[in-house]
Amino acid sequence: MINTLLIQYITYLHSLVTTLMVIVFGKGFTSLPEEKPTKKEYRKMEVDDLPIFEEPQKLNYKEVLRNYFNEHGKELKPVRSRKGKTATPSSLICPICNAPHNYIYDNNGGGGQYLCKVCSTTFKPNNYRLTVKLKCPHCSKALSKIKERKDFIIHKCKNDDCSYYQHNLNSMTTEEKKLFKKDPQALKVRYLYREFNFDFMPLSKDSPIAPKHSISNFMASSYTIGLILTYYVNYSLSLRKTAAIMYDIHGIKISHQSIKNYADAVSTVVKPLVDNYPYELSESF
Repeated sequence: MINTLLIQYITYLHSLVTTLMVIVFGKGFTSLPEEKPTKKEYRKMEVDDLPIFEEPQKLNYKEVLRNYFNEHGKELKPVRSRKGKTATPSSLICPICNAPHNYIYDNNGGGGQYLCKVCSTTFKPNNYRLTVKLKCPHCSKALSKIKERKDFIIHKCKNDDCSYYQHNLNSMTTEEKKLFKKDPQALKVRYLYREFNFDFMPLSKDSPIAPKHSISNFMASSYTIGLILTYYVNYSLSLRKTAAIMYDIHGIKISHQSIKNYADAVSTVVKPLVDNYPYELSESF
């Protein structure tokens, strides 16, 4: 039976406590502040365009000299060595057009950089590769290598007149401009490209990672390995439970790490057979 007087007394005490809370703290404990979600504007994720890949073409300096003569009506004269200047080695040739040393300048006063007068290529003798040149897709200027990591190289466009750079500067808010002035590295304003240099073939479907241990080096018999894989794979037991059941039931003491090595080695051999096996499924359950 409900005690009506007790309920009324509790209600009275509740209202009294609420009134005292309002007098002391200026608000009641029943009126909780309304929580509103904090909305912060984050920069949306953008996928940059691919750079322009420019592959340098090999030239024949004899053809270039012939074209120069046909266009200007005179021959392109070799480089005249001056007194006090570093002499160009006689064995030096241009890596692009194969021009001999008498058509090559010392471009930086003995610093090791040379300039070909025939094709206007700057190079260092033992540090020039006929690799693909990367250019910014927005301004067509050459990208500069700024950082080299273990698996990739970061290239940046350093052209201050690049449309990508100018657009990002002009679209900054007041807070972003203050942050950029204080810490220029906090915001991405220039075009960047990551050139990955690791091998993608091990990541493909048909290229499983080779195990550290070979089946031919296993000391256990094929029957024992079959038992281990039956418990570990067919019955989905853990490595430690498989090791325990092999010792408790079969009296074979084996570590859980050895079981893992067996499973890794066998899986790479069995995988092609399992993937391409012509299963004939029946209609019964």
